[in-house]
Amino acid sequence: MATPSAYYLECPACQKETVHKLLKGTASDKGNEFTIDGVVKCNDCGHTRHKVIREKNAIDVPVIISWKEDSIQNTASLLPDEWLHVGEDFILEGSRVKITSIEVGDKRVDKAKAEDITTIWTKRHDKVRVKVSLHKGTTTLSKILVVPPDDEFYVNNEIQVGKYSAVIHRIKTHDDIIKRGKATAEDIKRLYATVIEANHFL
Repeated sequence: MATPSAYYLECPACQKETVHKLLKGTASDKGNEFTIDGVVKCNDCGHTRHKVIREKNAIDVPVIISWKEDSIQNTASLLPDEWLHVGEDFILEGSRVKITSIEVGDKRVDKAKAEDITTIWTKRHDKVRVKVSLHKGTTTLSKILVVPPDDEFYVNNEIQVGKYSAVIHRIKTHDDIIKRGKATAEDIKRLYATVIEANHFL
């Protein structure tokens, strides 16, 4: 385990929590605890003192990652007393995932400590699938856009969907139907757009 170069600690001189630089120290890793016996210096006031820092070792928690029709099993390395909440994001092996459910024993909960969790259920969140209804005359075609979750779509803006150029005329979100304004990709259930250019509408 790599030794951190700084810690967020309470300074007896400042009498507040500040960032402390680890000047020197001896690290030991025994059982489920990681310990540093060393000297730290407050970044705010410069106060230096001896400090023994104890942290619990990380544990591996099973994670299920869903993307399209597939589900992949993985593990996340977390501190035992770290709280996780449904709806929050975290990075797993370089990809952003969003927690959709937390399993503790045989129950599903909204939040839990890592040490109590049986399985974390997630979906990939570096990309989201946005459904698009393309209209041309009396014909409608359904397509999918795969985009970052924070991409924004505006009513009356032109978009490119494969070989089709189209103008958005309505956005359906999880809570509303937008006829003016914008929405982010992760909030969109469907885009409705009128084709303005295409080689063949098929």
